[in-house]
Amino acid sequence: MKNIFSIALGILVLSSGTSVYAGSCGGGDHSHPSKEKMAMQIFEKADINNDGFITLEEHDAAKLSKYGTKFGAYDTDKDKLISKNEYMATFKRHHGDGSKGA
Repeated sequence: MKNIFSIALGILVLSSGTSVYAGSCGGGDHSHPSKEKMAMQIFEKADINNDGFITLEEHDAAKLSKYGTKFGAYDTDKDKLISKNEYMATFKRHHGDGSKGA
């Protein structure tokens, strides 16, 4: 009985330690990019020809619909191009303003 209790206690201690470690993102002195910075990185990666706009073809090639917003929702002025301003405004509407708790 004492053996079973020792094993159970050991498992409990080990599992709680890994949970704390997993939640801390590995510890250390580092930070994560803000939502806004991540959105800008996605925009820049999708803008294949670096002209400051995302076309429907670039949008589809980058598979941006997987983020839950279709091309037409970003293209608010309906010129068949998504500008950085359109992208960021739509991103903020759908995902919050980038502040904590949004």
